Amino acid sequence: MGRRAEGKPEITKRAVYIKNTLFSFRDGILRISMEPSKRYLEVDLTKYPWIHEDFDRIGGLILTERELIIITVKKNVEPKADKWASFDVNLTNITAIIDSKIRCYDLKKLYHIHRVYEDKRRRIQRLSKLKPETSKRLLKKYSRRERNRAKDFMHKLTTQIARELKEKSCGAILENLKGIKRRILNGSKKMNRKLSKWNARDISIHVGIQAEME
Repeated sequence: MGRRAEGKPEITKRAVYIKNTLFSFRDGILRISMEPSKRYLEVDLTKYPWIHEDFDRIGGLILTERELIIITVKKNVEPKADKWASFDVNLTNITAIIDSKIRCYDLKKLYHIHRVYEDKRRRIQRLSKLKPETSKRLLKKYSRRERNRAKDFMHKLTTQIARELKEKSCGAILENLKGIKRRILNGSKKMNRKLSKWNARDISIHVGIQAEME
């Protein structure tokens, strides 16, 4: 069982994430907006040989009070593979065609994780009027546990899929599922509750990342 921290947390290092709308990059010079239209921080990236020159764009930055500690660079690459496997992510399974064979991966355990924590949240919410602070703390605690268990399940499953793809020298063809839940919600509470437990886009992203890593 975890222990409560003694005393309040202390800030040991101040850092800020800078998204790509707050800086520009041109001719090797990174220009970060510190105060809109007034103050800028300029960094000449050509002076840093450890930054690879062959990239298409810069992602987010991490800036501390004294230095720029993380620079994310991105490059568009054409996917290459001897063969391709296609995936269809459903509520309780993933159906795939790998090397001309149909493969099915069970997601019932993942669905069950969401069901269990949905019931926990429902019981906790009944306490909200009598003990709002306790209810809030418990909701946060169990929401974190649900995310961690779901993430662990997806990591193990997608690692398994990626290894199978590697053995067959197959790349992964995945549907673009961005905003899929919003597009198919139909107003039915029962169906919407089921779709809230659907990790389709997360699983697709994990499969793609793991396949590249393998």
